[in-house]
Amino acid sequence: MSTTARSGPYEANWPSLRGHRVPEWFADAKFGIWSHWGPQSVAMAGDWYARHLYGPYEGTEGFEQKRSRRQAAHHRAHFGHPARFGHKDLCRLWRAERFDPEALMDRFRRAGARYFVSLAAHCDNFDLWDSTHQPWNAVNVGPRSDIVGRWAAAARGAGLRFGLSMHAGSWTWRWLDAAFAADAEGPRAGEPYDGHLTAEDGRGTWWDGLDPRALYGPPRRPGDPPRADFVDNYYARLREVTERYAPELVYLDDARLPFDEGSVCPAVPPSPRGLEFLAAYYNAVPEGAVSVKTVPDEDRGAVLLDVERHQLGETDPAPWQYDTSIGDWFYSAGERYKTAGEIVHLLVDTVSKNGCLLLNVPQLPDGTVDEETGAVLDGIGGWTDVCGEAVFGTRPWHVHGEGPTRVDGAKARERSLPYTPRDVRFTRRGETLYAFLMAWPADGTALLTSLGTDAGHLPRPPRRIALLGGGPLPFDLRADGLRVTLPPEPPTPYVQVLRIE
Repeated sequence: MSTTARSGPYEANWPSLRGHRVPEWFADAKFGIWSHWGPQSVAMAGDWYARHLYGPYEGTEGFEQKRSRRQAAHHRAHFGHPARFGHKDLCRLWRAERFDPEALMDRFRRAGARYFVSLAAHCDNFDLWDSTHQPWNAVNVGPRSDIVGRWAAAARGAGLRFGLSMHAGSWTWRWLDAAFAADAEGPRAGEPYDGHLTAEDGRGTWWDGLDPRALYGPPRRPGDPPRADFVDNYYARLREVTERYAPELVYLDDARLPFDEGSVCPAVPPSPRGLEFLAAYYNAVPEGAVSVKTVPDEDRGAVLLDVERHQLGETDPAPWQYDTSIGDWFYSAGERYKTAGEIVHLLVDTVSKNGCLLLNVPQLPDGTVDEETGAVLDGIGGWTDVCGEAVFGTRPWHVHGEGPTRVDGAKARERSLPYTPRDVRFTRRGETLYAFLMAWPADGTALLTSLGTDAGHLPRPPRRIALLGGGPLPFDLRADGLRVTLPPEPPTPYVQVLRIE
């Protein structure tokens, strides 16, 4: 498959691109697995490591300070000073020696995933395929293997849709300026970090023949606008990886199209390369979707809204994606993980509001997942085996749910909500309605107020109600709600589902 640019209906402008629509496969999928895995996994110290290993400097924002100090201390203790051992050297240590994408994909499929997203390049600017525009890539350095290609083959072999995420770009320009700083105090104050090294400095070293400037970008100060050649290189890599692997989902980690107006790091003037990419991609992959973080209503077909670690308060009229992780984005030793029950609650709430959940699964540096992650995946899979028909291929109902426990406002930072037996979420498929009981009623009765005759949502009374994983249940339709008599014990450890016909 190839996404090589060709003629088609889409032109490189918003009015033309607004003719695109989010594909039906995505609206049906509901649940995807994502792999944040690369050189930063080596430290096993969490996300943003390639930036924060250098420590705080003048470009470090307030919210970064604590993490930056922690990861810088970790780096110096385990790897040495970043004047010589920086991000480039982590790339060499990432070997992926136990990476088995087919076995992992089978596990993701059994968990219920309908699509899989591979990291193509994180903000650390290291490409995970045989990139012709970035010599710092997984075939030249580290694993000596085309990670993206292997993920793509495994996903499609397992019957999953394949996507990739591209974070190098605006964030890289902001992130890796840290490599051009120096200690502000201490015995090595003023000694430049390894971002200042050049290809000439590599003679006789393990990175002989590689230029650190290709990894870190050109020397710059915090706030400098991105250079045109840096922007062009990013889009050349994005075009290459999408043309080679024809992903059906492309996740762009930016508020808007990278380096365009509204981007986290706009070029001066704003770059048109993003619009050119969108037109070429949709002309080649009409059933594709490209996500960004801020989408005006008029652009909801042109790009897919992605909401990172936040939940929406109400049903959105267009399909959207909520992305989160079991733990930190990159593997972090000792990190507290979400439980399978918490993730099922997040999945149900998201799907009831017309969204899909993209769940990151942190991997160890060698490519495996730890036992705790495996247990979480198995727990989710056990639930989707029983209740998946209420999730996959469904659509929102008249109301997304009822009960006292709600997301605060239109959008709020994700958290584990204290659901009660009065909290219910809904989905539908044709004339079948599904009611998710977010907590099991101790009195053995589920009361669905949205289904009472006074609510006016049901065109006619239900003819049959069954508990998924159980059997038919007695019910009583009244003005104030639909009362359903439940069995003594729930059939699953988490959310229970009523099928209402």
